[in-house]
Amino acid sequence: MPSTRSLARVGSAAVPVVAALSLAGLAAAQSPVADADIGARLAARFVGGFLVNLVLAGLLVLLAPSYARRTVGAIRDDPGSAFLWGLLVGIALPIGLVLLALTIIGLLITIPGLIGVAILGVVGNAVAVCWIGGLLTGGDVDGAAVGAGALVFAVVAVIPLVGNLATTLLGFFGLGVVGRDLYTSWQG
Repeated sequence: MPSTRSLARVGSAAVPVVAALSLAGLAAAQSPVADADIGARLAARFVGGFLVNLVLAGLLVLLAPSYARRTVGAIRDDPGSAFLWGLLVGIALPIGLVLLALTIIGLLITIPGLIGVAILGVVGNAVAVCWIGGLLTGGDVDGAAVGAGALVFAVVAVIPLVGNLATTLLGFFGLGVVGRDLYTSWQG
């Protein structure tokens, strides 16, 4: 039968090794290379966010200018309703679809439903970019509005901790209008 003293010796010998490895990991995490990496990541996030929003909103204005004007006008007319519809479509609908997935039949509805919500989110985000850009340029939904909106979304997305939350909240306005339009067209 092993003695408890030998186990205690092994355990006490491991404590300094674990402490030294922990300090080495902490020192590596505090290196100046990590600070330069953060700047590069923020710059990449800014450029990537700007280009993605510019392309998506630009495609919306290029391919469906009347739809872009109509949805941006709907947000301008009633932003509160647009935001509430955005919460409904962006949060409540996916939760309902996931709960529906608990049944076998519901799983067949959930997967296409979540794909549809993701597509609505992309279109809604493009509408929100056009809306913010239109507010800044004071004009119609055009190329200048798309560029200004994409720039604002990119700047906001770079802000640590609150950038993602802010862009998501802004995106709910566009998602709400797109979701409400889809629902009213489905109702006839």
